[in-house]
Amino acid sequence: MKRNWIVIWGLLLLSLNLNSYGQQTSRLKDWGIPVAGEKVEISYNPKGGPLEKYQQLSGIIYMYNNYRWSIDDLTLKEREGKWETTYTLPANCAFIAVKFIATEDGKQVASDVNNDQGYVATTVSPKKMRLPGGALAWGIFRKPSLNKAPQGYFDKFDISGMALEMWVRKEMDFNPDQFNKYFDIYLAMLKLKTADSFPKIALPNVERFSKDPKINEQGYQSVWDAYSFALKEKGKADSIAKIILQKYPKGNMARLRAYNAAYNMPLDEKKLLAQEQFLKDFPIAEYKKDTAATQNFTYYNTYRQLASAYFASFQNEKLFALVPDMNFATLNEIYRWNIDRIFALSKLPIEKIYPVSKVLIEEMLKKSNDYSYMEGLRYTPAQALSVVAPQLDNKLSIHIRILTKMGKYEEALPFFSYRSEKGMYTDAALNEAKMTILDNTSGENNVLPLLEMSVKANATTPSMLDRLKKIYAESHPDLQGFDAYVESLKSAVDVQKLKVALKAKLIRVPYTAFGLKNMDGKMVNSADWKGKIVVLDFWATWCFPCKAAFPGMQLLVDRYTKDPKVGIFFISTMERSPSYQADVKKYISTSGYRFDVLFDGKNPKGGQNDRVFKSMVPIFNSSAIPRKVVLKDGLIRYTAEGYSGSPSKLLDELSYVVELLKAE
Repeated sequence: MKRNWIVIWGLLLLSLNLNSYGQQTSRLKDWGIPVAGEKVEISYNPKGGPLEKYQQLSGIIYMYNNYRWSIDDLTLKEREGKWETTYTLPANCAFIAVKFIATEDGKQVASDVNNDQGYVATTVSPKKMRLPGGALAWGIFRKPSLNKAPQGYFDKFDISGMALEMWVRKEMDFNPDQFNKYFDIYLAMLKLKTADSFPKIALPNVERFSKDPKINEQGYQSVWDAYSFALKEKGKADSIAKIILQKYPKGNMARLRAYNAAYNMPLDEKKLLAQEQFLKDFPIAEYKKDTAATQNFTYYNTYRQLASAYFASFQNEKLFALVPDMNFATLNEIYRWNIDRIFALSKLPIEKIYPVSKVLIEEMLKKSNDYSYMEGLRYTPAQALSVVAPQLDNKLSIHIRILTKMGKYEEALPFFSYRSEKGMYTDAALNEAKMTILDNTSGENNVLPLLEMSVKANATTPSMLDRLKKIYAESHPDLQGFDAYVESLKSAVDVQKLKVALKAKLIRVPYTAFGLKNMDGKMVNSADWKGKIVVLDFWATWCFPCKAAFPGMQLLVDRYTKDPKVGIFFISTMERSPSYQADVKKYISTSGYRFDVLFDGKNPKGGQNDRVFKSMVPIFNSSAIPRKVVLKDGLIRYTAEGYSGSPSKLLDELSYVVELLKAE
């Protein structure tokens, strides 16, 4: 055994005499020894690997540059069965790792990291010398359990603690003058090695490092972290904090303490003043100069709270003054919480919402490529932009609908050009708004193409279908063939996928029979539904998504209103007001919906009107609404939660389920 260990250590020491280390397989063509600042040739053959069957491949490259991790996208081109690219490494890049991925419909579905061994290598300088950070990165990247490198690359691979220590100490041998930048990693390695004896062993190391004349703010922060959390030495931590605040009055610790002091105050005028002062004392323009900054959240939360307060108190000028300093991610959240929410709930006159929506949207368009979702290593650049697209689509939809309600049709029209190709026709409410805009901007000739594309995307509203029917009637007065015409506009592939997915979701679970009163006080018993397919819609007057789904549910009611084998009931549940029955009756009578409404029974456990709904909750594993349930012969056969936003899609989903059950 001793001889075996001597051989192993001999091989390890031999590898350490090289300036570069790497791990590859035949699927990745040997890239030689990568040189920092120069191009690396990447050629990947998926044959025999997990990506062999996929048609669209790309890659992600992880880099360790001057003791900082970064990630980027690799755009691969296929040539004769191989996927290839060249990538220019940063001048200070000491380590690289590559992951190859397969995507379908914009989503990652599979990846290849060399059978969990990694496509990894350290680099050399143009003079063939090792670079600072190479040995360290080789250790910490391949030890994901240490949590000092990007996560999610390996599945189970994790080098031993002994191997980690070897690489950390090699880094200390190679680059002792850079110890400031990785002292925290050294401590993490030491803690892993020494376990219970860590405090005793670490303390002299921390004290010695704190007195290093070359120590910088990052080093002091590592010392403070160690005293505060690992060693529980509060007095020493406080002493180090005083040094940090004296030496770096505008540094990270000072910024974080000022932020926390303001953020944790009660929400009143004093808090707003403190947050305003925070922005003055720590200007974001200065913060952005630090390329290694990790406190974006301090500005994100401060801007978010100030903007919401200004919006609520109609201090638009104060809000507008902050907007130029906000990134896309911050603007998007401010829009979501204030404009989106208030518009959906009709909490303010549209004229009050419009000016703020206009300023926010215009700034979001300017900053849609600012990569603000890339903070840390959360996303690659391409992934960050893919997050932006649906967010921007959503906010543009709201702004366009605001303009449509205000009759600002000409102003609204140009905003459609900023929507993504994928989101062009997928928003039913926006499609309806565009129909109105076209009608009022001499665009009537484009209405039919809009309607047909909306049907194809399965994102139409009842008024759009009525308009399509009216246009169809111009050449077919008897409307013969209209339903077949509408079906022909849909993608046969998408329809089949939906039907297959719905069939897979069919279940057979018994439920407790019940009786509930309708709005006329008449008792309706589930025992009377033998031989029928019954759709239940659990909803409440306070539930916005529930009511947003009602246009689609009305389409379903209209489709089956003459079918004696199908019943559709709307069960008012979990209502909060003592007058909920009167509120429900008023809402239904004034909204124009032709619904059979039932009132959920009183629950003996809590007294709330949720007896039937709660009896089914164990089946759903969720107590959220809206909740659709389809019953047949005493069994729950299908259930779904939420609302996609498309009336026509909801109609198709439920009608396809009904027809599947009819065909049994």
